[in-house]
Amino acid sequence: MKLPEHERQAHREAFAAMSLAQKAEYIFAYYKLPIVLVLIAVVFAGSVVHRALTEKEAVLYVAYANVAVDEKLDRYLTSDFLANQGIETRKHEVYCYRDLYLAQEATTGNHQYAYASKLKTLASVDAEQLDVVLMNREAYDVLSHSGYLLDLDELSGLPSELVPLLETNDLIVEDNQIEVDLGEADTYEAVTERHVNAINASTLAPFAQAHLSDDVYLGIIANTPRLDTVMAYLTYLA
Repeated sequence: MKLPEHERQAHREAFAAMSLAQKAEYIFAYYKLPIVLVLIAVVFAGSVVHRALTEKEAVLYVAYANVAVDEKLDRYLTSDFLANQGIETRKHEVYCYRDLYLAQEATTGNHQYAYASKLKTLASVDAEQLDVVLMNREAYDVLSHSGYLLDLDELSGLPSELVPLLETNDLIVEDNQIEVDLGEADTYEAVTERHVNAINASTLAPFAQAHLSDDVYLGIIANTPRLDTVMAYLTYLA
């Protein structure tokens, strides 16, 4: 209800007579909800603007599985590739999944980490947000057996320098793992096929110069929607 003019004038005079602390307390007491709503709106708007200004578009998704690289090699595999392709790094990136651990049989100590890495890898593949995997032999076996790697025999335009480095591994077509896990079978049996599905990248200059302790294999995820960029990446590494 609208107050008469003389009452509104009395309120104004009373407010003017208050100390600064009293005025702040008065405003907060009577306008707390609008103030909170305005602050929430300001924070939300700020976060949207910040995200729009800083968020980068991924031109390629790369994962390191059971492979640790130093800062120099990491830069070569990510931002240096963009620079080589003439892609603006302020708005684009090679998105990298670091420190993944994939194991055929995880031990008690690393089971939780291996399980989390497996879930992250599966989710990335399902979302088509994983293109290239750099991995050791164990991770290579896991991804090959599960059928996640592209058959490189079907890949046209592979740089000639990489052809001698092609690797063959098993793809499990079917097995009785569920029956073994349920105790319904004593012996694990599997039907497999051999596929050319990785490159032994250990002798390529950037990896050889990094003096890694194990061989590094490069695989391409079979459902990648960025095959043209992957091919440019292979040419860059070769």
